[in-house]
Amino acid sequence: MYKDFITTVNAHESFGIISHFRPDGDAIGSTLALGLALRAMGKQVSLWNEDSVPSRYAFLTGADTIGSLPEAGAELPQVLICVDTGDWKRLGDIAPERFRDHPCIINIDHHGTNPGYGHINIVESPSAACGCIIFKLIKALGVEMTTPMADALYTAISTDTGSFQYSSTTPEVLRQVADLLECGVDVGRLNCRLYQEIPWDTLRVNAEVLNNMVVEHQGQISHYAMPAGTKARLGVGLEATKDLVDIVRVVEGVRVSAIFEDLEDGRIRISLRSKDPAINVANIAAHFGGGGHAMAAGIRMKGELNATKAAVLEKIKEEMNNAQ
Repeated sequence: MYKDFITTVNAHESFGIISHFRPDGDAIGSTLALGLALRAMGKQVSLWNEDSVPSRYAFLTGADTIGSLPEAGAELPQVLICVDTGDWKRLGDIAPERFRDHPCIINIDHHGTNPGYGHINIVESPSAACGCIIFKLIKALGVEMTTPMADALYTAISTDTGSFQYSSTTPEVLRQVADLLECGVDVGRLNCRLYQEIPWDTLRVNAEVLNNMVVEHQGQISHYAMPAGTKARLGVGLEATKDLVDIVRVVEGVRVSAIFEDLEDGRIRISLRSKDPAINVANIAAHFGGGGHAMAAGIRMKGELNATKAAVLEKIKEEMNNAQ
C-alpha cells in the first residue's frame, strides 16, 4: 500500500488532511508532520479538524494552520487523507457527510477495529501510534525530515505510548524516536510542554474526578461519571475533560477503567482503558458501536448517563469474568 500511496501523492497536487474529533497528540502530530512533508514537496495542503487544536499542542509548528472544515459546496482538494481515525464516523458530525463522495480517500491508521473505509488503506494495527506510520511514509516519499516534522512525530508517538510507558513501546519505536532526536527534537523542551504544564481548568476537573470516582468489583474496576452541567459548574470546556481516564486507571489493583461523560446533546462519551492484556476493551467498545485498541478504546452513543454506565460496566464485568 505504500507504493499506492506514493503513486497517488506524486500524481496529485492538492491534499486535505483530517483526523478525528477531539484530537489527541497522535492526531495532531500525524496531521502536522504529513502536512509539512507534503508542503515540502510543493503540494497544496489544507489541514482540518472539526474541533480546535488542544492548547497542549498549540506550540507545534503549523498547529495554527489546522482550521475548520471547508464550507459546503466548496471545491475540495484532489485527495483526502484521514489520519489516526479508526472509523469514518469519528471524523465528527459534519465531515463524514461532507466528504462522503470524495473520489480519492486515503486512510492511514493503527486501530485494529478500522474497517478500511478508504480507497487506499494503510492500516497497521500493531503500530504504537499513527505517527509511527507517518514516519515511515515520509521516509518512503524521500522527504528530508525537518525539526518541525520531527517535533510533531515525537509528540504523536510519545503521547500515544503514554510517554513510552505502554507495552506498545517496541525497539522499532525507540529507533524511530532516536532518528527524530537526531533531526533536532529537544526532548526536554517538548516533554515540558507536553507533560509538565497542566492548565488550571484541567486541574479543577481532575479534583472533581478524584473526589467522585468509584472503585468496585473487588478493586478491579475504577470509573467516574460526569453528569450534564458539571463543566458549566466548574467553568471549563471540553478540552479539560480529554484525559480523565488516565486519572482513574492508575489505582493499584485496577484492571479496567472507564469514564462516562454526558455531552448534553443526547450522547454519552465513554473512554475505556485496560491494564490487563487478557481484557480487550476494543471488544467491549465494539459491542456498543465504538472501537479502538485492545488496551484503549472509546464509545460515543446515545443514551441516559446512568443507564449507559450500568450497561457498559456490566459488559466490562462479563469480559473480566470470561478472562479469568
